[in-house]
Amino acid sequence: LALDGPPPLQHFKSVHFHAPQLAKHLIGREAMLYFVFNPAAIAVLVAHNIGKGEWVAQLPFFPELEDENRLDARACAAQIRSCLGDDAIDFEIISSGSWVMNAKVASRLSVGNVYLLGDAAHQFPPAGAFGMNTGLQDVHNICWKLAAVHRGQAGTRLLRSYDAERRPIALANARLAVHNYVRGLRVAEALGLPSALPHDASRLLEHARRALPPLPASLRTLPQQLIGEPLLALGR
Repeated sequence: LALDGPPPLQHFKSVHFHAPQLAKHLIGREAMLYFVFNPAAIAVLVAHNIGKGEWVAQLPFFPELEDENRLDARACAAQIRSCLGDDAIDFEIISSGSWVMNAKVASRLSVGNVYLLGDAAHQFPPAGAFGMNTGLQDVHNICWKLAAVHRGQAGTRLLRSYDAERRPIALANARLAVHNYVRGLRVAEALGLPSALPHDASRLLEHARRALPPLPASLRTLPQQLIGEPLLALGR
């Protein structure tokens, strides 16, 4: 079943790091999310456990403009260091991975005896906690119906209502999550970081690629290095 929706909204490098020394700098300023905007880094630091120093840094990157392979452990550490703002704070990177922010909903939530729930049925921006909550509601909706059919209290026709009831809610929550995400971009714009810059730069880079002759594999990231990354740096 296809997931329908717009192109990816954003790509992120998710970096789990350990920084117990950071806790003493946050006394009286404890929070779950810390949004960082400075000339060297743009990120969201997620506090999983401030006291134990368990953190995850969400570092945005733009695959059309940047070579993801260059965002290695050393580059991630440099960005985290810029986020912390104090070279005396020690930290250790535990793991990292990439993920894509989408706003997509499956064209259908059921086929035959297969029912899609959670991320298999819908993918939202994490702006409003709709992903897990919508998934839990999916589970509740289908489980009581399956139980009723299994106990002989209802016919299998009841199961057909799952798609009719849950898909409109998934679509509505996708729209609301995107709305929240777009509103969040106003913070960056207020700081002079135009949210449209990466998309405009992507279009310019695509025009450059079409104008250039085919490049050998060793030079395929050259347009990114000469055009994409300098333009992206303007936004930072």
